[in-house]
Amino acid sequence: MPQITLQLSQADYRAMDTYGLKLGGLNAARQIDVASRFEGPTSVISTVMPGAFLDVGAFCNLSGGTLNHLRAGRYCSISSGVVIGSHEHPTDWLTTSRTAYYPEVNGWDRLMAAGRVAEIKAKTRLYSDSCPVTTLEPDVWIGQGAFLRSGITVGTGAIIGARAAVVKDVPPYAIVVGTPGRVLRLRFPEAMVARLLASCWWRYSIYDLFDAPMDNVEAALDVIEEKISTGAVSPYDGPVVTGPEFKDPAALLARLAPVELSQVG
Repeated sequence: MPQITLQLSQADYRAMDTYGLKLGGLNAARQIDVASRFEGPTSVISTVMPGAFLDVGAFCNLSGGTLNHLRAGRYCSISSGVVIGSHEHPTDWLTTSRTAYYPEVNGWDRLMAAGRVAEIKAKTRLYSDSCPVTTLEPDVWIGQGAFLRSGITVGTGAIIGARAAVVKDVPPYAIVVGTPGRVLRLRFPEAMVARLLASCWWRYSIYDLFDAPMDNVEAALDVIEEKISTGAVSPYDGPVVTGPEFKDPAALLARLAPVELSQVG
């Protein structure tokens, strides 16, 4: 996938932070996929792998661990030590080694076969399943030290327990624990889960929903559903920063400067 080389200084990162985009985790990446996007306000201070694709919704706190090829819906939380998007290796090829599908790894193609680099590249078979995109639907919490296999989908409202190893899709509002990860239970009764999913409350800014008692999900939904049905709240549509904009930090910051998030609707 096409890559964008990041041209951001520490001052640029600090300036973006003042506009609700705390993206210091990109600092180590050097490059990101051109299709990456970030909706403010959001925070990505997890370590981002070089060349990663990231699509991160508003109100996320991706606070630790290592991320690669990730789509995260709004209101997601990631704790320290989490690993998402590790490269897979082929199990039904001659070898599981990356050299079979990425012969230029560590520069070994030029070291071992300097005169045949183009020939070897032409004969290399693509391994398309190396690192599929992992999807976190809205309001997912990943506990400390969890491992998520590349390409899985974690459903809305799910919780992944600390140290869990999750290798398959997770249903909405499930609590997953253990190695391999298993569903311990749902966070709420099935009828309440259906009601939460139908509300799509994450389409809104939580700062417009504080009339709802957050510690009582049924009462909170009563308030939120009333607000939505009467038009008392509008869906939140935050400012979005895309990969190509990181090539020109000055222009990016100039675009963000007039944006008042409290006025965004």
